[in-house]
Amino acid sequence: MDSLPLHPWDLSASEAIALQQELAALVLPVGSPSDEEVALIAGADVAFDKPNGRGVGAVVVLRYPSLEIAEQVTVEMPVTFPYVPGLLSFRETPVLLAAFEQLLSVPDLLMVDGHGYAHPRRFGFACHLGVLLDIPTIGVAKSRLIGEQGTVAGEKGSRADLTHDGEVIGSMLRTRQGVRSVYVSVGHKIGLDAAERWVLACTNGYRVPEPARLADRLAGQAKRRMLEATLPIVIEQRAGEEDRWEWKSDTDTVEFQHKLEPMPTHYGCSVDIINPADGELLDVMLLDPHPYDRGQRTTVRVIDILRRSDGDDKLLALPIDRPWPPESTIQQARDEIWSWYTRHNKPITNWGGEEDAIAAISTCRAAASSL
Repeated sequence: MDSLPLHPWDLSASEAIALQQELAALVLPVGSPSDEEVALIAGADVAFDKPNGRGVGAVVVLRYPSLEIAEQVTVEMPVTFPYVPGLLSFRETPVLLAAFEQLLSVPDLLMVDGHGYAHPRRFGFACHLGVLLDIPTIGVAKSRLIGEQGTVAGEKGSRADLTHDGEVIGSMLRTRQGVRSVYVSVGHKIGLDAAERWVLACTNGYRVPEPARLADRLAGQAKRRMLEATLPIVIEQRAGEEDRWEWKSDTDTVEFQHKLEPMPTHYGCSVDIINPADGELLDVMLLDPHPYDRGQRTTVRVIDILRRSDGDDKLLALPIDRPWPPESTIQQARDEIWSWYTRHNKPITNWGGEEDAIAAISTCRAAASSL
């Protein structure tokens, strides 16, 4: 699914505010998609790994009216825009646009966990994403950003206006008896009445409508998987460098071991996780065109594992501070690594995949904690 290339993302906070004021004129706060026009509804959310400056964008597409999952994707990428209230879309939208690019289907309606028109400049996250994707979009938030709210009393479907400077900018909507209301606002190509109707139509026993709820759950799951596959490592030898070098944790030095044909990737080891199969630190191959120094510490995202019959498995990883390369580049690296180990008569058996790699890391961590 494509998006409109309306602007760059490397902006200062003041430039971002000016851009919001400019783009707000593109928001269409009208429209009422009918049941016949909506077959697919998407939910989108982002989870953050703040210490490492990364975000996970999650998009879930549901069939309507069954609300069964038709498609879901997640994307991990660095996040550079700082956390600034009122400018959160500049942190979240680039990650989600990368996720939407992976979708095979084109949703007819989108719900996001955030505000749309209920924003100081009338251009919140839901507006930003809706304008760029050019589809009807609804903001569904769990807390208020701005505005004066009324009182919502009664059963599911009860509502009250959310106003700011004398203008209705959204509503408080009760989606389930006995729980707090959600804040609904227009994102793009839909009116507030229609937005409320669609939120209620997609609420299935929870406070948050299913598209947004399932996207939040998927983003959380992807973040946990990402963190489980994140390791601090030490670079022992660099891609294309002759000889075998090894890091000594007791002296924090990298020492020459023996002559060796250059490897196709950087090579290093975990700083603190022992592989019980050989009693040594976990080996990691880092696919990254950027240069490193021997002994340099960095944090990586493990994506695969090269299994060996002797248990001396090798993890394949990517840097966490740059977007992932195309899958074709990763596969080429796998092929080159396999060829290298085959030439050296190493007892490799297969590439295990990401889940197998995460399981191996977990097993090693558990073994270390039991000592």
